Amino acid sequence: MQGRFFFQCLVLTAIFTIALVMELAPWPSGFQSFKPAWIVLVFAYWALSIPHKVNIGWAFIIGIIWDMVLGSTLGVHALVMSLFAYLITRHHLRLRNLSLWMQSLLLVGFVFAIRVSIFLIEFVLHSANFNWQEIFGALASGVLWPWIFLLLRKIRRYLSLS
Repeated sequence: MQGRFFFQCLVLTAIFTIALVMELAPWPSGFQSFKPAWIVLVFAYWALSIPHKVNIGWAFIIGIIWDMVLGSTLGVHALVMSLFAYLITRHHLRLRNLSLWMQSLLLVGFVFAIRVSIFLIEFVLHSANFNWQEIFGALASGVLWPWIFLLLRKIRRYLSLS
């Protein structure tokens, strides 16, 4: 039983590491605003599928690591990801029953709200500028959600993560 727990933690850590690398991967300058929120997509899937394991604690740790890697103010991403995790895990039974396209629409709103929240916190701490093209990244995240969902579900079922 103990070995299974460590295996599941190792798999989840590897998946979140891949998401973080994809989040940091550079895009061409003309397409930078279309960059999806990989960490949010991956976290949303795991928080919906196994909310008793991937919860606010994971979100806080992922947010702190995200802050350290980006070099942003420590705790900004952790706070916003924790609030996002609370909303997802609190309503996971309702959100699971929605169709993939409705989940996509909700994720567009979540990603945009996360990016606006990060901007507002950064703006309060020190003057930051908001790029309104961030909505394109939120739309790209919504378009990718069904495929991310199906891919991660296949991985979860293949590895029997529950």
